[in-house]
Amino acid sequence: MPTISLKVTRAPPGAAAPPTPEFDKPLFRGTGDVRSFGVNCGLVIDASMRPAQRVITDAAACAVCGAENEFPVRLRA
Repeated sequence: MPTISLKVTRAPPGAAAPPTPEFDKPLFRGTGDVRSFGVNCGLVIDASMRPAQRVITDAAACAVCGAENEFPVRLRA
């Protein structure tokens, strides 16, 4: 499965906690095999994306550590 590391644009407010089951779910889900994850704590931000699928935002805050992750321009809608 291809993976993409997102760029952290704002550091988290504190130390990253390990993902817990209630937060260990992607923010976006598609129908392919590409996934993106936050660099700070490794939480999957989007999963099962097709190469032609796009996200509707420029950046997303991680639900686990709070770091802001920026999506590459090629993944944005």
